[in-house]
Amino acid sequence: MSGRTTYTKAQLDQYFTRVNLPPSQWLYDVSKQGGSFQKSHLELLLRHQLTSVPFENVTLHYSTHRVININAKHLVDKILRQPGRGGYCMENNTLFHTVLLSLGFDVYLVGGRVFENGRLAGLAHCLNIVTIDGERYAVDVGYGPNEPIQPLKVIDREIQPHVGPASVRLRFDAVPGGLKRDQKLWIYELRQNDDSEWVPCYCFTEMEFLPEDFSVMNYWPQKDPRSIFVQKLLCVRFTSEGQTFANPDETQSKDPWSNAATTGGEINGTLILVGDSFKWRVNGVKVFEKQLSSEEERIRVLERYFGMELTESEKEAIKGTATALPLS
Repeated sequence: MSGRTTYTKAQLDQYFTRVNLPPSQWLYDVSKQGGSFQKSHLELLLRHQLTSVPFENVTLHYSTHRVININAKHLVDKILRQPGRGGYCMENNTLFHTVLLSLGFDVYLVGGRVFENGRLAGLAHCLNIVTIDGERYAVDVGYGPNEPIQPLKVIDREIQPHVGPASVRLRFDAVPGGLKRDQKLWIYELRQNDDSEWVPCYCFTEMEFLPEDFSVMNYWPQKDPRSIFVQKLLCVRFTSEGQTFANPDETQSKDPWSNAATTGGEINGTLILVGDSFKWRVNGVKVFEKQLSSEEERIRVLERYFGMELTESEKEAIKGTATALPLS
């Protein structure tokens, strides 16, 4: 691992607790296990990660510093020790990468480009490649509601299931805008149902990227005014079978986050907060959608549905900014 950060047993315990992993599944070294065990344990960890740690950019809106730190040690403090917190791609994937590396998985990080309105943006995405018994799997925990919900075989055009009627695949092909048509990348695509067109989401290389690469790549998403992360508050978390969430307009006898212990089951939906819009979709069907009219209402959603506990100074930090909602 040559100087690469890994987590201690105590830090792994914090991770297992944070993602609601049953204590009977707390393992610290999979390197001596067979391939089938490694694959099933990776799937288990991925489900718990996706249903517990949100894809979010709250720091860019509810903080005075508005700085995203992707250092693996810092992510312990931010994500594992702060209730309900997660991060965007380079945060969540760095955290998950460090967990997998610490557990003995054969894993490395790669860089990617996201498609925006049919065009490729610059290198500003990352994901993990895990190798088990010679088979490579793309593992991405930082792409919001469209990210793969299971380890994705790095095989050309093999269709794999997503939430509800949706499905995903990888296509090995040249990318739009490139002059060297013989240089191919892996393109991650999603379709909403069997009759829909395949839509490219992002592409990625097979070349390993180092933490120093992501330190450079991390600048644009958090600082450029054209970045969606600067323009809008985002918070997305997958839900699983057995979880129920009442409409925000309904009177509730208990906090919706109290059913977080049921995370880790089969993924069936997503809680999605974008700006002033909050919705829950299950198997491709919208269960509820709510337009949020005030900062107080949005903070309640972050607290009740995502389990966050923002400080008073964090709540104050968004006031007067372009992404703030009115005060009630």
